[in-house]
Amino acid sequence: MSGDNLIELRPRLENRVWGGERLARMYGLSRRRPLGEAWLVYDGNEIASGRYAGMTLRDAAPLLGERFFGRGLHKKHAGLYPLMIKLIDTADWLSVQVHPDDGYAASREAASGYTGKDEAWLVLQAEPGARIVYGFSARTSPAEVRRAVNEGRLHELLNFVEVSAGDFIYLPAGTVHALGPGLLVAEVSQRSDLTYRLFDYGRGRQLHIDRALEVACFDEARPQIEKAGPGFSFTGRRFEVVVFAGEARAGALAAAVAKLEEAGNGMLLAADGIFDGCGKRHLLSRPVV
Repeated sequence: MSGDNLIELRPRLENRVWGGERLARMYGLSRRRPLGEAWLVYDGNEIASGRYAGMTLRDAAPLLGERFFGRGLHKKHAGLYPLMIKLIDTADWLSVQVHPDDGYAASREAASGYTGKDEAWLVLQAEPGARIVYGFSARTSPAEVRRAVNEGRLHELLNFVEVSAGDFIYLPAGTVHALGPGLLVAEVSQRSDLTYRLFDYGRGRQLHIDRALEVACFDEARPQIEKAGPGFSFTGRRFEVVVFAGEARAGALAAAVAKLEEAGNGMLLAADGIFDGCGKRHLLSRPVV
């Protein structure tokens, strides 16, 4: 693959109140605040090398053009790369939250510039007994969830699931969810940061009860969890994911590889080979047209 077809992105590191110490160690950093996320592939990431070094992927997109991205990027996604890939390191529970779908995002959150958010998690590391929240344990209603939130007993309605390394979990928009402590997760999602919190453990951050109840699914949860060994593949509503072992297809620098469309010949990579320290699991992702 030629250099013109390969764009290496500099990860964007984000402090989070629930963050752990793994990412700081993996990147060789000394952090006074907990580091929760590394945004590996995102259109706001800076290009790390080559002729476009120092530009963001968003700014370089018109120069890279259809040869790199493939046809349809501007028509369907306003010229913005439509996926995000993150590493998430948890030392505490994340908020109980839910994301809207594309229709809701377009009608109620158009000013944000974000789409809805389907997402998927690949568990890279998990301490014994690590859990997630995936939906509700039994069918419920907006009124019952609101009462539970107000009375401080939302946990009584939630579906808690124990997870381990190698689990792949798909969360379509509308799924109430949360990551628990003791996890290192690779997340593939639509390009969106629209998050509506139902509960946040008294940490003082804003809740979004009304909007969360407008978009949440209240059926009994049916978690989509599979073991993702080498060769595992998944096709969701908005993206595909393939997991493979050993060296990444584009070389040792690849932590995550994202191919935009079949018609394009460009590849996006996260710098620093971060997955080499996580059992050599890598992700390949592209939008479903």
